[in-house]
Amino acid sequence: MFFKEIVGQQDIVQKLRNSFTNGRLGHATLLAGKEGHGCLPITLAMSRYIMCRERSEEDACGECPSCKKFDKLVHPDVHFIFPVVNKKGKDPVSDSYLVEWRKFLLATPYATSNDWIREIATENSKGTIYKDESDLINRKLSMKSFEGYHKIMIIWMAEKMNDVTANKILKILEEPPQNTYFFLIAAQPEQLLQTILSRTQIVNIPPIDIAEVANYLSAKYQIDSAKATDLAFFAEGDLARSIELFDKVDELQQNIENFNKFIQLSKNEQTVEIWDFINTQLDRGMNSYIEFLSYITHNIRRNIIETVAPSDNKILSDSATSAVKLDINFQQARAIYKLLNDAIYHIERNVYPQLVLFDVSLQLKKML
Repeated sequence: MFFKEIVGQQDIVQKLRNSFTNGRLGHATLLAGKEGHGCLPITLAMSRYIMCRERSEEDACGECPSCKKFDKLVHPDVHFIFPVVNKKGKDPVSDSYLVEWRKFLLATPYATSNDWIREIATENSKGTIYKDESDLINRKLSMKSFEGYHKIMIIWMAEKMNDVTANKILKILEEPPQNTYFFLIAAQPEQLLQTILSRTQIVNIPPIDIAEVANYLSAKYQIDSAKATDLAFFAEGDLARSIELFDKVDELQQNIENFNKFIQLSKNEQTVEIWDFINTQLDRGMNSYIEFLSYITHNIRRNIIETVAPSDNKILSDSATSAVKLDINFQQARAIYKLLNDAIYHIERNVYPQLVLFDVSLQLKKML
């Protein structure tokens, strides 16, 4: 991964690169953000840049011995720690899964931790960074650099460390060997111990610009810009989520049509028709109801942006979505947004979804 291959986030990239070249990069950096915001690709590109022997001001060279090793993720001074499963026949440490990890990461640098766990175990398995990793971290970093330059330790999904692991790396995290850099990546940094957070320089990674995500999807999957913009906006700048939604383009289009119909029936107080619609058009299982409600929240958010952020209108006008333009003010939008999120919360906790949707319809009539 090179800086030039990162989707968006160029302000973050420039700050990190400048920090290193100016000697201000901390020995322990925490990149905090959703998995689809690019924390891991940024870390990979930054690590390559640090290790490159012939780096330019903008990027790694791609030709030196260090870069050639990085092409296969086999650089001896770059170490990876990541969640694994406790599986029979394998020690529960990252080194036991390095072959699978390299293959996975080279193919899908924007993949999620769920994708990774599905790669090495069953979907319902839980990935953890076990206590044995802390001993390996201390041992690896206490050794002399193989190539005489820097050493890098990348801990992906650092919030998956159990408390024993986290506590055992505190000393080396605070006082690492010379020329050693820690990069911790966390989608939920609030789950990390405060003692870990206090020892790192925190860099918050925001959502990727919607136009950047749309351009990436258009180029990679050869889809028109309108559909790509819809996917990018619905995923709220989360590239991993956008890629996941790519396989659900037809479902999104169906939700557009269902959304239009649902709003129209709600406005007209056609209660019998609403009940029939919920039990026929929308009844494809609990997840389909949640996806439908999520789609409506997407449109409510869209209406808010079109009202209060005119600068984004060009992006939104490129969307393929032909959803109803709701004539609502900010207060109405907030109330509807809360109603929909409450409905999702109740369905996820096994409240009868048809009744939840019917209540949403009745409440919408009062709010619109």
